[in-house]
Amino acid sequence: MRFLLGVLVGYSMRGRKRLLIAVLATAAVIVFIVLPAIALSQLALSVQRERLSRPTQTRVPSLKGLSYENAESKLRASNLKIRLLATRYDLLLEPGLIIDQSPQPGEQVNYGYPVGVTLTKADSHGTGP
Repeated sequence: MRFLLGVLVGYSMRGRKRLLIAVLATAAVIVFIVLPAIALSQLALSVQRERLSRPTQTRVPSLKGLSYENAESKLRASNLKIRLLATRYDLLLEPGLIIDQSPQPGEQVNYGYPVGVTLTKADSHGTGP
């Protein structure tokens, strides 16, 4: 780059070889302005195509404390699916409530992604207070 600009400035100061000056000036404009502009525009188009090819994403809503049916409808509204991962006996909560979920609330996932939930269940022995 320095060499090309040095030759261009040197010949233009002397005022000789006007054709060479015009050729060097044209080459400098093409190499340092036109080619990078073309490359950057191609890169911008490539980035846009890549972004458009990604699947659409949504945020996972909070499901803790909801019943399975309410969580299912809430996930359907967010274009997500529900999957029962486990059931757990918990004395403090009434049966049928969601006590854990994966992925956690607020995480970004693709549309149609299954959200795993853990439900409370009733005492399997039927003994109660």
